[in-house]
Amino acid sequence: MIFKLRTSKETMEIFQEIGNSLYLQPFILAKIAIALSIKSKKNFQAEDFKTDNDGLELNRQTITGDYDELFKALIISRHNKNIEDSEYFPKYIKAHLDRGSKMLLSEYRYNPNNFYRNILNLDANI
Repeated sequence: MIFKLRTSKETMEIFQEIGNSLYLQPFILAKIAIALSIKSKKNFQAEDFKTDNDGLELNRQTITGDYDELFKALIISRHNKNIEDSEYFPKYIKAHLDRGSKMLLSEYRYNPNNFYRNILNLDANI
């Protein structure tokens, strides 16, 4: 069983930009990014699973913590198929993390003054 993954270089840079500005740690940004990606109605394409591994090294406990089963259930529900644990982590978590980081950056750049308020309302449609 794999317990670590590496984000893409782009995700690392996004987390650094947002983290340095808002003083948020990567493990917090990772959870938000995954939630944004799960909320998205856009389906994954093959290239979504082929991002580089040149970014941050994060372990499973840091990313999902006590909510690992909840994250897995949300991902299974989102993709409407059974996902084995070996696919869930790191494959699907990394894909959601990398896609969600771009969405997070867009949200941050679009309205930095209301970033926290918008993130607090994130769960409205999950």
